[in-house]
Amino acid sequence: MISVDEIIEKSFSKEAISSEEALSLYQTDPYSKEAFMIRWAALKQSMELADGLAEIHAQIGLDSGPCPRNCQFCSFAACNTKDPSVKRRETPLKDILEYAKIYVDQGANLILLLSTEAYDFDKYAEICGRVREAVGKRTPLLANTGDLTPDRAKRLKDMGMDGIYHAARLGEGAITEIPVETRLATVENAKKAGLKLSTCLEPIGPDHTAEQIAERAQMCMSWEPLTSGVGRRVAVPGTKTARLGMLSQPLNALYAASYRLTDHRTKLIASVHSELMANSGSNLSWSEMGSNPRDTRRKTESGRGRTVQEIKNLFSEAGWKVRKGPSPGWTD
Repeated sequence: MISVDEIIEKSFSKEAISSEEALSLYQTDPYSKEAFMIRWAALKQSMELADGLAEIHAQIGLDSGPCPRNCQFCSFAACNTKDPSVKRRETPLKDILEYAKIYVDQGANLILLLSTEAYDFDKYAEICGRVREAVGKRTPLLANTGDLTPDRAKRLKDMGMDGIYHAARLGEGAITEIPVETRLATVENAKKAGLKLSTCLEPIGPDHTAEQIAERAQMCMSWEPLTSGVGRRVAVPGTKTARLGMLSQPLNALYAASYRLTDHRTKLIASVHSELMANSGSNLSWSEMGSNPRDTRRKTESGRGRTVQEIKNLFSEAGWKVRKGPSPGWTD
């Protein structure tokens, strides 16, 4: 069987990594010498692909649950809402616009607008247009909302959105009430409308096998996203998946590095906020304000959300330079 050394050499030569070779990377003991070699190689490749530049993308949450799609890992899911009297909350438009202006002033390279599946699409599209007016034409804007029909995808494009964040999550259709086919259709509808794609291999827990992760990673890469990532599942208190626990950071770092070595085209790989991840090839991180499905606080900036400056400091400590100005490629 081919060794990790040989797979790394193939990756540096930009040779295709077979599915069997990719699986062997994901199966590596995260505390072994080989794991450190994989992480070193991923860092070197990310530095070369991105010219030593990291980026900070910004998420603004527009609403919180209960959401009928019942993603068991999400704090907004109706199935995770113990109090039947809890009502949906929506971030006021004035706050959304203020958040967007703050992010532009702080130097975020891109802004994403996040909503649940329960959010009214007409309202969502209108807010997209208002945010576009507020931030101007240069800042890339991404939509992260419910699944899209061809008409809805075109409407988002017409309202000034440059792309979408979308993922076919691990366990889709089993621990969510969204068929995988619906997710795949949204990706195609977005591309046909001229919207570019950001995605992620997520949400990974200790209950997922290397085979499952390698297979879903291949799907992510086949979409040719502009940015990608590897995200561990957050054990949000009160969610049905919290009892399953979380990946250790070394294992998350191994998975992100393995993804990098099998993906020779995506310049930005996102992961959690940590120097370990930044030193394992992950050069994209997210600042978050407003509602957040990985948090139980109404405003995540008072919880797990990190500011642009905090993330800049993290990347700087890890040896990365943070891009100044808009994230490239979205408006080309």
